Order: sequence, then structure tokens, then C-alpha cells
Amino acid sequence: MTDRHQLTPTPVRIPPDFKAQLKAEAEANDRSLNGEILARLRSTFKVKRSNSSTPPKGPQS
Repeated sequence: MTDRHQLTPTPVRIPPDFKAQLKAEAEANDRSLNGEILARLRSTFKVKRSNSSTPPKGPQS
């Protein structure tokens, strides 16, 4: 994982129920809350990159 000294603290406000879901998933995946958030963001960016390599679809009839 990334060296802690290279990370920028970034406070984020999220609803309590959403935080509880993230914490539960983090525990299930044996990660910290921060690790879970980073893993999910990385996954999102990978999907976005792979989708951007696909040519855009033309107008549908």
C-alpha cells in the first residue's frame, strides 16, 4: 500500500448509515475504513478507464 507520509488527509462528510456500511464492508474485507474507501475509489477509476477505451455508441434509432 501507499506510504502513509504520501497520503493527504481529506475529511469527507457522509451519512452515518453509509459510514456504517463502509465499516462493515471494511471488516469483511479485512481492511481499515480508509483502506476500503481507497480500494473502492481505485476500482471506480479502473472501470472508468476501461470504459473510456471503448468507442462511444452512436445515436440509437
